Amino acid sequence: MSQAVPARVVFAPRAPFFETLKARVRAHFASEGKRETGDWRLHAKTLFAFALFAASYVSLVWWVEHGWSAALAALGVVQGYVLIAFNVMHDGAHGSYSRKPWLNRLMGATMDLMGSSSMLWRQKHNQLHHTYTNIDGKDDDIAIGALLRLSPSQRWYPWHRLQHWYAPLLYSLLTLYLLLFGDWQKVLSGRIGTTPLQRRAWWETPYFVATKLFYVGYTLVLPMFFHPAWQVLVVFLGIHFVFGLTLSLVFQVAHTVDGTDFPQPDPASGRLEDDWATHQVKTTANFAPGNRLASFYMGGLNFQVEHHLLHHVSHVHYPAISRIVRQTCEEFGVPYKSFPSVRSAVAAHFRFLRGLGRSPVAA
Repeated sequence: MSQAVPARVVFAPRAPFFETLKARVRAHFASEGKRETGDWRLHAKTLFAFALFAASYVSLVWWVEHGWSAALAALGVVQGYVLIAFNVMHDGAHGSYSRKPWLNRLMGATMDLMGSSSMLWRQKHNQLHHTYTNIDGKDDDIAIGALLRLSPSQRWYPWHRLQHWYAPLLYSLLTLYLLLFGDWQKVLSGRIGTTPLQRRAWWETPYFVATKLFYVGYTLVLPMFFHPAWQVLVVFLGIHFVFGLTLSLVFQVAHTVDGTDFPQPDPASGRLEDDWATHQVKTTANFAPGNRLASFYMGGLNFQVEHHLLHHVSHVHYPAISRIVRQTCEEFGVPYKSFPSVRSAVAAHFRFLRGLGRSPVAA
């Protein structure tokens, strides 16, 4: 079993590292005359992502006549989803898309249109994952049950010896799992793992159900008026397999790789050795920082250290502030991990899976 985690986890007192970093980042934006939220680059990406999705969806439902054209349109739909999720929804949910709260909420709600729940994301991702990164029992992102071992403190099972082989299959089921089971289980149980859900407004549960039904309506029911049901189901599953695999890999290579920490609090006091900011850097890794295409496609999530420290800053600014973050980490002796490419980060993740699957002894 995973190590029992106290109900309250306490970080060490805030250190000068984070205060210095924030001051330098504020000075950077002041000197550049820029806001920390999104600018025309983010707005252009938003238009492109939605245009790609809309054009591909219309083509898929009403225009395609051959298998190859259906596959091409389906690829466009899933890439539109990915761009919206990484670039639009993620910034909106963190409040970094715009200075206007209503616009951030609207952009964050695009997650509801892709089959999941922005209500759950705000607590599961923004609060639990961004606060308790890689802490088994608190960070729901590494809680995959017995299927995968993603932390040295988690129980080892014999089938984990093969987890680096079957993990991609599980990753491809992510969005289907959220749509059909995971989100419903959280809402009905009132919990995310062991953490109770926050109190919801009266309209949030009906909204949750309505958006799930809307998603099923436009992805399954409507297309079945124009195409055989089996063909619609094949395309639907194919889109989800690619979408789930893409999302999973990007999020996994930022935290569950060789070299990231998996600290556990003291069982009695709930205390951790590091302050929150140092904890974030030690449990996180960047990848492909010089690859502009990767930064564009992934919404800056390849600058994951910058994102975890300064999630109120839009991802379009991460390349510029990454130099400040790296320099400040070096000055204060905080290890700053960065893989040179996407390929090397993915390889580090699967080495990590293989390593945790090899031995039942906690590292």
